[in-house]
Amino acid sequence: MSSFFSKIISPFSNKFKKKSAIVYYGENLNYSKVNMHHYIIVQPSKIDTTSKDFKDTKSNMYAYVSLCEISKDVKEYDQVKPEWIVGRNPKWNSDILDIRHEEYKEFLFREYIDPIIESGFENLFFDTLDSYQMICKTLHKRVKIEQEVANFINLVHEKYPKVKIVINRGFEIIDSVYDSIEAVLFESYYFGLGEGIQTYNRVSTADREWLDSKLNRVKSYGLPIISVDYLSESDIDEMAQEAIDMIMSKGMIPYISNKDLNIYGRTCMKAL
Repeated sequence: MSSFFSKIISPFSNKFKKKSAIVYYGENLNYSKVNMHHYIIVQPSKIDTTSKDFKDTKSNMYAYVSLCEISKDVKEYDQVKPEWIVGRNPKWNSDILDIRHEEYKEFLFREYIDPIIESGFENLFFDTLDSYQMICKTLHKRVKIEQEVANFINLVHEKYPKVKIVINRGFEIIDSVYDSIEAVLFESYYFGLGEGIQTYNRVSTADREWLDSKLNRVKSYGLPIISVDYLSESDIDEMAQEAIDMIMSKGMIPYISNKDLNIYGRTCMKAL
């Protein structure tokens, strides 16, 4: 590791070691289990934004938005135009959408971002930024889409400058969006999903070293990093603390949950 990154990582670890995060996509959010966290990522359709609990917690709550994929199960799917669809993600049974279409960007604002902010949310979590990697065959096309993803995130920040944004991965665009975002989340540093979404496995050393090369760039901008690792519910009690300790030793904020993110998992605090 270069001396430059060594200087960056040391203070980074101290700065963020006491922060915590939770990603919960289940029903009936229990505020007493989540309101102590700095990052609370939720599905906005499952949140009653008129409740006092929400209003007391919303400064730390981030509403999920999928930027480049959509499931046929969501009500907004009927408005998706065929020309926006550029592929399929068979793992999650969703369509990959091309953010280069101006109409699609308008759709994202009209159906998701604007209503979410108007409902009372103060922060956003952007997922599926790198879905294009499954269908892009040339470097030129990948670069063009990356530019559009970065431009869109910066456009959201420009429209809503007080809204904090967390992105999932986005390593390829971090140099273009670091000033528009609050933090970076990524998945599976030590424990992740197997080939099928029903299985779990340990992340290989080679994969973790590749992640480190990307994460060091994020750290160079002083951004908090949230690492979401996955374990089966039967293994969480026994193995979660191991993952938490290792992730924290890397200067990152840990969260350990199941693949559906519908339980109150573990972070750097005790079991919830």
